[in-house]
Amino acid sequence: MAEQQIDLPITGMTCASCVMRVEKALKKVPGVQDASVNLATEQASVRFDAAQATPGQIEAAVAKAGYGVVSDTLDFPVTGMTCASCVMRVEKALKKALVCWRRT
Repeated sequence: MAEQQIDLPITGMTCASCVMRVEKALKKVPGVQDASVNLATEQASVRFDAAQATPGQIEAAVAKAGYGVVSDTLDFPVTGMTCASCVMRVEKALKKALVCWRRT
């Protein structure tokens, strides 16, 4: 058994029910031994048997459950923020833009 672990950034989760749906979907993938999803960090940690499951199958299970997996990242400076409220507004705008971009 070639056990591996991957951490996936999950998009689209808004509540504990979302976390449960993603975990349930991940645990249904043959070869997945454990899946833990954190709403606050928007991360899924999955332990699986590489002989039975692939990262692609795991990502497909997340998509089938109605959520997304971030596969690309982009780093850029954001200026003018002065407080936590500013951070939340920028994050909200970026998440909204990501959802719109994924629909096209």
